[in-house]
Amino acid sequence: MVVLITGGAGYIGSWLMRGLPKDPRFKGETIRILDNMFRERYVSLWNLPREAKYEFLEGDIRKKEDVAKAMKDVTLVYDLAGITNAPLSFEREELTKQVNYEGARVVMEAAAKADAELIYSSTASVYGPTKGVVDETYECKPVSPYGKYKLMYELEMLKAAKEGTVRGIALRLGTVYGWTIGMRFDTIIDRFTYLACIGMPLTVYDSALKEKRPYAHADDVVRGFLHVPGRKDMYGETFNLVGQNAGIGEVVDTIKEFLPKVQVTVTATPSLNQLSYVLDNSKLKKAGFECKYGMKEGVKDIIDKFEAFTRSGKEW
Repeated sequence: MVVLITGGAGYIGSWLMRGLPKDPRFKGETIRILDNMFRERYVSLWNLPREAKYEFLEGDIRKKEDVAKAMKDVTLVYDLAGITNAPLSFEREELTKQVNYEGARVVMEAAAKADAELIYSSTASVYGPTKGVVDETYECKPVSPYGKYKLMYELEMLKAAKEGTVRGIALRLGTVYGWTIGMRFDTIIDRFTYLACIGMPLTVYDSALKEKRPYAHADDVVRGFLHVPGRKDMYGETFNLVGQNAGIGEVVDTIKEFLPKVQVTVTATPSLNQLSYVLDNSKLKKAGFECKYGMKEGVKDIIDKFEAFTRSGKEW
């Protein structure tokens, strides 16, 4: 078996490539990573488990020749490649379209040709403005180019899966948080925890105090990705993968449980992509998967990594 992870050096991919060998189905198999190293996360490739065979290809999903090379003998594809960060996608819309839509289509076409199972990493950002608790049937109206192009591709992939062209499943992830070797610190829980660890104040927008967002612990995301391969009953479907829906106040309170001296500043400054939405995860629960990690575990794991800056108990 050869498992391909596109975007494998990223935040989630770096953890998935380490989680796969822990599953008996993938122990001893070949895990192939395709990444263009846009974020230069070379650390993601260090000290990999010995329980699997690893191959790395530095390439781009927008290039058919790179994807064709990566797809050789592949039976399962995790498509994690993409331009992330919804607010920044307004400034780089063309690049976001090229990667998140056009590049993803190249991966899907190659997976279909290889008859490889395709697990797609979608996002809760596809929903846009919502009311009440939202499930997968809710009409999506994404406001950012990031959400727009992720949704465009997701719908095409699901349509192809329903028609039998590709064996595809989409997981709409809440905002991912928690420690991985390929860390990113541009999402709220990770960013606030880092700032608190180095003694910086946390700036909260007053409008955000009433908002809720869906979150998912990185360990649960990997568990979710490991749960779905081989599930023919899930082909052609999309699933919300959400551990908890929480407000910014809950994020701050969780950090303060570990770092009570952190300073918090509330400001009226507006920000991009500040939407309040609560996602329902019952569909994935019915498919046999349930998140088991919470915000406390995610925050503590990050704080532990910055222990050199927090152990003095200094009054910032």
